Amino acid sequence: MFPTADTEDISRVTSLKRKSSFSSNERDSTESSQVAKQNNNRELTFNMLIKEVVFCIALVLTTYGALHNTPAKISKVPRAVRFFYSDSVVADWYKGQLSNALATINTEDLSFVMYYAPWDAESQYVRGEFEKAAHILRDRVHFSAINCWNPGSECRLQHNKIPSWPILMAYTVTSRGVLYKGPRNAESMVNFLEMLMRPLEKISNTEDLVNLLSICDAVALGFTPLTDTSRYYNIWYNVALKSREFDTVGEICFATVTSKELAMDLGVERVPNLRLMLWNDTKEYKPEDSNQSWNETFIMHWVLQNFAQPVARIIPMWQKSYSFERFADGQPMLILFTPLNPLYEQLPSYALLREVAMEYYNCKNNESNQWTAELIKLQQVQRLLYQQKNFLKFCQEYKFKKPVKKVNALSKRDVFISQNNKYLWNNLTQKTQKSGIFNFLINHALVTSKEADGPNDNLWPKLGFLDQCGMSTAKSLPAEKSFYENYEKCQSIEDQLREEKENAEMDEQDVETTMLPFEDDPLSAENLIQDNVKHFCQLMKFANKLSPPVSPSRVTSGNITHIHGLACKTNNTLYMTAIDSVRNYHFAEALGINIKNKKDMTAVVILDSKYESQYVMSEEYSAKSLREFIYNFTHKNLKRTLRTYVENAKYTHFFGSNKNTHINEKNESMVQILDLTTRTFKKVIRTPGTVTLVAVCGGGCGALTSRALVHAGRVLSACGVRVQCARIDALRHDLPWHYTAHAYPTILVFPANGGGEAESRAFPGAERVSGGAVLALALRSLGAPRQLRVRLALCQQAQMIDEKKACLKDIREHINSVIDRNLKYWRRTDVVDLKAALLMRLKHLHQVSLYMNLLHITDLNDNNQLQQLLLRSLNNMSKIWDIDESILRKSVIPSPINR
Repeated sequence: MFPTADTEDISRVTSLKRKSSFSSNERDSTESSQVAKQNNNRELTFNMLIKEVVFCIALVLTTYGALHNTPAKISKVPRAVRFFYSDSVVADWYKGQLSNALATINTEDLSFVMYYAPWDAESQYVRGEFEKAAHILRDRVHFSAINCWNPGSECRLQHNKIPSWPILMAYTVTSRGVLYKGPRNAESMVNFLEMLMRPLEKISNTEDLVNLLSICDAVALGFTPLTDTSRYYNIWYNVALKSREFDTVGEICFATVTSKELAMDLGVERVPNLRLMLWNDTKEYKPEDSNQSWNETFIMHWVLQNFAQPVARIIPMWQKSYSFERFADGQPMLILFTPLNPLYEQLPSYALLREVAMEYYNCKNNESNQWTAELIKLQQVQRLLYQQKNFLKFCQEYKFKKPVKKVNALSKRDVFISQNNKYLWNNLTQKTQKSGIFNFLINHALVTSKEADGPNDNLWPKLGFLDQCGMSTAKSLPAEKSFYENYEKCQSIEDQLREEKENAEMDEQDVETTMLPFEDDPLSAENLIQDNVKHFCQLMKFANKLSPPVSPSRVTSGNITHIHGLACKTNNTLYMTAIDSVRNYHFAEALGINIKNKKDMTAVVILDSKYESQYVMSEEYSAKSLREFIYNFTHKNLKRTLRTYVENAKYTHFFGSNKNTHINEKNESMVQILDLTTRTFKKVIRTPGTVTLVAVCGGGCGALTSRALVHAGRVLSACGVRVQCARIDALRHDLPWHYTAHAYPTILVFPANGGGEAESRAFPGAERVSGGAVLALALRSLGAPRQLRVRLALCQQAQMIDEKKACLKDIREHINSVIDRNLKYWRRTDVVDLKAALLMRLKHLHQVSLYMNLLHITDLNDNNQLQQLLLRSLNNMSKIWDIDESILRKSVIPSPINR
């Protein structure tokens, strides 16, 4: 306890000495003072008690707070909401219920799952495309979306290190996940799932194999007989599925032969066996003695490593630093821009380039020359037949109704045509013995190219279905005119036969059978036909909305230039590629091609990086124009195409315009900078009587360069020189070779009467761009009268006296050098007219020199009489300065005499 006032007072009182006597007044005053002191002590004691109580309460509260301290508050995770609408066909597991989602997926034959983060921009974009694909395939594929970002969710706890969103994964009936790495648009997703639904094509006869060879870039054929365990077939099936992670567009067709008898007839003695049939070679997979090498990893790696194609399909994934350099590898590259809709079974424009590429690379001294030549013709006829099909018309005319008991031959024929001459539901194995090209192709496809001995004669006219239609002129292909004539003749014959067959079937009566009625059997052949046709027409309508079918132009006249083995005759071999012009039109615009104004959005360009040049095909895309384009490039007969600004390129960045190409004459003091293109460049620099200053920039010209042009143009205009300033973006607009700049920015000066070519002067690239430097460069292109006038104006603008003196001294020295040069010309020439013209020059020069020597720095003002006389002398000299060119031709003096 603290000491109180009472104890203190007591100690003080007891220490006093008591007196023996006092008076009454003194006694009363003493008593009153003691009472006052006691009252004061009570107040002090009460205040101290209050302070002690407050202190104790504060101490208790601090101790309680320290013992019951709660952790910092954290905001709660936002409540998960649906990423897809509630009525969407996509099952949205927006709370991240991974186990429930997988339980549902395991019950489906094929599922397509999107793992997303709701805040991710890419996930938000893919959501719309994912739902479009779900609407198309909702009857055949289960679509799910799982929120794998929501903190605390089951999916987030199991997969917390996902590098990017979204992740698209397909799960088959065997629960094997196939990662989708292709373009994230609806049509590519649908095509990917269609390939997973039919990963293998069953080969029942030789016609099936020839059909695949005619439409695919390569065919991977596995001989996997069905045994008790079907182990080999299952491995090959899984290889076909897993390979779609790397081949998302189906460039490799996977097929299987399950009949040992058919395999033996095709020359395969040992099973399992695998052959990869390419356009110019056939490679065989040779497993080791044990069966350990027949597994998915080894087989898939071997197929992808040995796959080669004549035309590379480029699919940009819109990643950073994407370029075409790895495709060209220093060689010239041909690029075909055309719609590559993956939903169409064939792409005639791409198929034509593939035929031309096979012809271009097919060297005559190659062992597979005959095999490649016959395959080219087969693919060509397949392409031409496919171009005649009208799928939308077929779907409109097809009658979707409940089938009757009697089989309708018309429906089978229609599907027969629409599916490339193949019944998808046919499960029979037939041995067909074809002659001619069938045996030739099969024999050469199923043995390696080193073991094949091709016949010397041309077996193409022996193809059966062509001979039946009277198309023996097919040997003249690629002269396509004969094909169309014979095709129309053959088509008319088939239509007559079909009508006769239909009429005969209408007269027949229904046959009573004990079989289940077709309308009650959803898995009957006729109902499967109906379902397949409905699905096919749905795909075709969806594909047509994206881009209609595109075919090359017909060749109706003229001979087609053949380019057989042209690649073997030169070291500058073309590398051929194709790219979708609908999704990747930006690349075409960067090359100066307005692809949206091209017919069918199709264009062909050759890029030669070695010579920094490009060549764009001007004719319509056809078999004739494409071959001539390649032939002329090989023989250096093409004229370089200069890239320039595409007027309708609305979705690319460009700063400038090519519309304003004239100087505003209303305000002469204003200096306007023109934005040039390749088309307007030559027209502007050749403007008669005008000095042109052009800034060549790598992109948009900076403020410093533009300010320098304006300053030089304003000074020249003030001195009576007609001048125009312009700039050009060299990265978007190509210039002729002799104007190619090695550094940016580069200033080019074109004189008034130089024709815009030979007398141009370039600003040094290493120097700093400034208004004075550009003006000094422009002065060199002017004649002596105009140059002296401009230099006199610059002296007048000088601020310091020393600068004005030095400026006038430089002008006097320049006049003396001009007099010396013209005097030399006068002494050397013997032409009378030229001698008289030079003498007139010398008289005016001496007069100008006289006025110049009399001029003082105090005379550098507009109202000075001496300066006015000097300017008048310069004007008179400018009138007689130019000498007639006919006089110069008679003299041995070089052309710079006019300077």
